[in-house]
Amino acid sequence: MDREFIILESIHENYNITQRQLSKLTGLSLGSVNILLSKMVREGLIKIEKIPANRIVYMLTPKGMLEKVNKTYNYIKIHYNYINKTKESIKSYLLSLSKKVGQVTVLMENDELSEITRTAIQELGAGDISCVNKIDDYTHCYVVVLNESRYLELLEKGCRVQNLLQVL
Repeated sequence: MDREFIILESIHENYNITQRQLSKLTGLSLGSVNILLSKMVREGLIKIEKIPANRIVYMLTPKGMLEKVNKTYNYIKIHYNYINKTKESIKSYLLSLSKKVGQVTVLMENDELSEITRTAIQELGAGDISCVNKIDDYTHCYVVVLNESRYLELLEKGCRVQNLLQVL
C-alpha cells in the first residue's frame, strides 16, 4: 500500500501519533518518515502544531483529506481491475477445461479466491462446472482445487486434479 496513504490515514485516525509509530506502520526508517512528513507539510497535505511538553501533533489539511480520498479511490480502482482480470482468467480456464474433460468440480475454500471463483462460475452458468465445499467421490469428475495441500492430497488418491493457483 502507498506509504503516504498510510501516513495520511494514521494521522486522520490519531493526530497524536508519533513518528516512531508511523515508522512501524509504514516499514520506513524514522529518518525516512521525517523526510516524508516534511514533504507532506511543504505540499500542504498536513500541518504540524507544537503543544506543551515538547509534543507535536499532526493534522490533515483539506488538501490532505482530498489526497487521502484520491489515494483510496486509486487503490480500490487498481485492485478492482486486478480482481476482475483474475475472475475473467478463471472463467476462461474453467470453460476451456470443461470442454476438454467434461464435468469439472471446483473444491472451494473459505477465502477471497474462492469467492472470486464462485462468482466466475455463476457468471458462466455452465452446467458442467460446479463448486463444492467437500468432495467424497472424486472418481467421476475432474477436480480443481485452490490450494497446494488439497492438490497434493487428491493427487495422492489418484484423482484427476488441477491446482488453480498454478494456472493463474
